[in-house]
Amino acid sequence: MSVLTYPSQAVAELLISTPEGEVVANRKLDPTRAYWVGRESSCDIVIENASVSRRHALVFQANGRWLACDAGSHGGLETEQGAVRATPLSADAWIKVGSVYLWLAGGAPDAPDWIDARPEAAAHGKQGRRVHLAIEDLADTESRAVREVLVVTDRAGIVHLCTDLGGLAASKGGGTARLTIGRANTMDLQICDPSVDPLHAVIALGSERWSLIDAGCTSGIFFEGKRWYRKRLEDGITLPIGNYRVSVQRIAATTAPQPATILAPSGRSKPEPRRPSAFLDDSDDSIG
Repeated sequence: MSVLTYPSQAVAELLISTPEGEVVANRKLDPTRAYWVGRESSCDIVIENASVSRRHALVFQANGRWLACDAGSHGGLETEQGAVRATPLSADAWIKVGSVYLWLAGGAPDAPDWIDARPEAAAHGKQGRRVHLAIEDLADTESRAVREVLVVTDRAGIVHLCTDLGGLAASKGGGTARLTIGRANTMDLQICDPSVDPLHAVIALGSERWSLIDAGCTSGIFFEGKRWYRKRLEDGITLPIGNYRVSVQRIAATTAPQPATILAPSGRSKPEPRRPSAFLDDSDDSIG
């Protein structure tokens, strides 16, 4: 699996402290993964406080910057400037979640600027692909009963991307699987359309299902007339990304039936073809 990397990138560490400034926990961060913050025991950073939601926020990297996004919590995220839904993290920019403070040590000091188009889109005056996946080889080699497939369509229902998320979910190590989505060419999933923000949203794997989290986009994520800051991509749910739509479809893995091996009875040069009966069990429907 290949991912976008940045030469100037240093190892980042998430620090958690009390209001008095005492660091009570720290966590090294993998730029290819995301980290759930919340009260639920399955979160990557667990904060046991009644004012913290079960899945309160998501910390992840995009375009060389570490960010924290509210995951639809009741209390939201508080910064020095006030309440926010999405904000960068650094040594000088903290967030408050419940009764603790989170900020960053290390990380890339000079993240690249947003770039909204890929070079191949303008090459030879031809229009490139509207949807581009930067992470390759997501398909899992292990056999699974159900495969989760990410599907990206436009408003007309034309499919622009269809990829198995199994390989991404199967990645080992800390944190959780995630895909950043936006117009910038440093996104894991780039959608080249003016209706999509440079960083629009992020898909992250929860305890069992994938969720779409608003990363501070201008158009918002709406479902059934309501704006969502985090919405689970359950079966049958399609969510907007600007003029595009995303869904995660759970598909049962089936093996194509192999043709039967027919042995010629003794005394015959070749078997006589016979049409299978529609009224007999497979074990009874023989040609011998």
